[in-house]
Amino acid sequence: MSEGRTSGASPRARRRRRRQIRQIKCFLLAIILMVALGAYMSAGIERRQTAAGLGAPPAALAAPLEVPSGEEEPEELDRELEQAASEVLSEIITEGMTPLEQARAVFDYTHDKIRYTGKSDKSDWQAGACTGLTAREGDCFTYYAVSRALLTALGIENLPVERVGGETHHYWNLVNCGDGWYHFDACPRSSRLPSFCSFMVTDRQVADFTAEAGRCYYDFDGSLLPERAVDIITES
Repeated sequence: MSEGRTSGASPRARRRRRRQIRQIKCFLLAIILMVALGAYMSAGIERRQTAAGLGAPPAALAAPLEVPSGEEEPEELDRELEQAASEVLSEIITEGMTPLEQARAVFDYTHDKIRYTGKSDKSDWQAGACTGLTAREGDCFTYYAVSRALLTALGIENLPVERVGGETHHYWNLVNCGDGWYHFDACPRSSRLPSFCSFMVTDRQVADFTAEAGRCYYDFDGSLLPERAVDIITES
């Protein structure tokens, strides 16, 4: 047996060995290329998301939402409306008035000094109130908005109420002068309707009027409002 046959592997074995090494190298190269391609595609997706505003949210947005305390900030009037309301209140409010007396002064002024025209811009209550206080004309929305502005300027709690059902809309206020929530509607009514003083009246009083007047006049969704008082302040 010659030296070449005894000192190493046969040519066939060496060829098989080289073929296995090439296969391993090709396999490793394929893995490297796949990893590189995956990284490139991932970077491209991130760039597109960022450009489209779909990337990670800013820190301010990613932070946990602040849970409201349940206490609402007092309502504020814009400067023009505040000035118009202040001018009216200086004429109708006197020192020593109770909140209920102040609310009655607001009711009487709004009821008597604004002319009913049957139309108004209902897109914004503050704009409606400002128009009502300057032009002194409008519809039920105007009376509601003016009342809201004046009561708010006085620090008297008030909320909006809207008719449910009926062929037309109607708006009025819910007011709390310290003795509970009552209905407050300074808008004049047609002389064809029953006589009714709608200053600080109860659910029962507005329901009785509605039953007599029809038109779903004071129908409303009480679930949207705080519980109303039942003690009668104003005899209707």
